[in-house]
Amino acid sequence: MKFRELLEEYGVSIAPEGHHHSTEGFIQFDCPFCEKGSHKYHMGYNVSGGYVNCWHCGGHSLASTIQEISGLSYNKVRKIVEDLSEGGKAVVMTDVRERKTPFSIPACVGKLTTAHIKYLHNRGYDYQEIQRLWQIKGIGVAGRLRWRLFIPIYYQGKMVSWTTRAIGRQQMKYISEEKEKEIVPHKNILYGMDYVRHCAIITEGPMDVWAIGPGAVATFGTAFTSQQVIRLLKIPKRVICYDNEKEAQKQAIKLRNALGAFEGETINVVLDSKDPGEAKPKELRRLRKFLK
Repeated sequence: MKFRELLEEYGVSIAPEGHHHSTEGFIQFDCPFCEKGSHKYHMGYNVSGGYVNCWHCGGHSLASTIQEISGLSYNKVRKIVEDLSEGGKAVVMTDVRERKTPFSIPACVGKLTTAHIKYLHNRGYDYQEIQRLWQIKGIGVAGRLRWRLFIPIYYQGKMVSWTTRAIGRQQMKYISEEKEKEIVPHKNILYGMDYVRHCAIITEGPMDVWAIGPGAVATFGTAFTSQQVIRLLKIPKRVICYDNEKEAQKQAIKLRNALGAFEGETINVVLDSKDPGEAKPKELRRLRKFLK
């Protein structure tokens, strides 16, 4: 069932096409919490993000909104939310047993050089610790991948893909393996997931994970996927820690709303620093307390 069909089934008024409250990518409807039957259409459902927000009374979880509209039990509402999050389609969770695509790492990958070590040191990282935990390597003079950190991506103990991080300023920040060559598409999983237990601190990139340490994961950018959401739902405690910039925080709220509709605890933390990779030790220590 699609969200529009759900609203129609329970007689919730939807904004007609061209209405001044209509916004691209949203379905506008009467908020069940503050304006039932008013035809003001202040609540919007984001089709791609799967979350709701009312211009008048603010954000609500998708589950509580559906429960208010339908009067259904929690278990029935949860099933509806699961169907909506996947557009009514079952998700195929690709893992290492299902893909047999030939996989290799670039021939230019080698040891960390003085330049790589200096870059990590200047960013406040212990390169030996990063090597030990995350198995990173270096790339020197090598075409489009020149002067980068090579970052293997592991899933259930096996390398299934890789990404790279530029150590120079005049380069694209991240370049990753092509999707068709990955054993598991990296946007289907979470960087650092193998180290997670009862709590995950969710960040944007691998370097944020390194700063926090085991227990942190990365979604490879602010744009998260439904497969990543499903994996996060298996973790009882979820702490979102995206960059403190406006656009990143918009995505953080979307992720919080997507996860908040389900059981478990979801928290959004905004650092004083730009991101975990630039956070001071005191701020990182406070962040790590969530993992205890």
